[in-house]
Amino acid sequence: MQLPPILFIGGKGGVGKSTISSALACLLAQSHKTLLVSTDPAHNLSDIFEIAPSSQTQQIHENLFLREIDPIVEVKAYTAQVAKDAKQFISAASYSLLESYYDNVAQSGVAQESALFDRLIRIITQEQWEHIVIDTAPTGHTLRLFKLPLTLQQWSKTLLSQQEKSHNLEGIIGHLEGNPLKDRLEERYLLYSQFNNLLHSENAGIVFVLNPESLPIEESARAIHSLSHDKLKPYALAINKIPPPSADMFFAKRYENAQKHLATIRERFKDFWLWEIPLLSDDILEQSGLAQMAENLHLALQSPLR
Repeated sequence: MQLPPILFIGGKGGVGKSTISSALACLLAQSHKTLLVSTDPAHNLSDIFEIAPSSQTQQIHENLFLREIDPIVEVKAYTAQVAKDAKQFISAASYSLLESYYDNVAQSGVAQESALFDRLIRIITQEQWEHIVIDTAPTGHTLRLFKLPLTLQQWSKTLLSQQEKSHNLEGIIGHLEGNPLKDRLEERYLLYSQFNNLLHSENAGIVFVLNPESLPIEESARAIHSLSHDKLKPYALAINKIPPPSADMFFAKRYENAQKHLATIRERFKDFWLWEIPLLSDDILEQSGLAQMAENLHLALQSPLR
């Protein structure tokens, strides 16, 4: 089965997004140059692969590379550039005040998330990889990831229009040609437009991970409904941690409940491609654990595409 070059892995916290992302990347890397990216500040991927955390690209295997985006690093670089552009419109006496302002901005969660998204979009649209697998933070973050580019695209377009029309602004900063702020807005408008077009193409796919439990099912349903407003839908749903049958009374009950939830998933999400992945007995860590998860994922991918 040929998967899209860009795959976003999302879902409720604790359902196994990082392990599914890692196993999927390992599977793809068997024959393709693959980048596994994390936008989750928790950075679970370095733990899974048992390597030291780093914001730099790390080679895991011959075709597998890992990058955990650090929002603190990204927002500092982002605000430093904005402050540099803004300095040409104020006197040198105000530089320290401007720098102090952007230092405070860099502490904002919203600013850090925006800078993180900006870096991710640049990786996806400007770097050359055969496959990119993105391990995202829990569902709310993932949904913002898909909505933010369109919002910023429209915002950038509005600001560009206002700059073109505003004689007062032009009188203050001079002719618009060669203006770094205008150039930055144009560059971002094109960048966000490119990313938004990619999301709606066959080159990108969204995979929601859920467990056979009530809360992940409901959260997945709400996420799918939210995506539909932007004319997006999941490429697949990965049902993870399906428990095996057991003679033990407690685990037999867990198995029975999981089977009921699995039946609900199959009916409620029957229009989507479902990957059913069993619960493993050990932690999913480098070598044996990831290899077993990748094998189970490979088997799940053999299920019919709906």
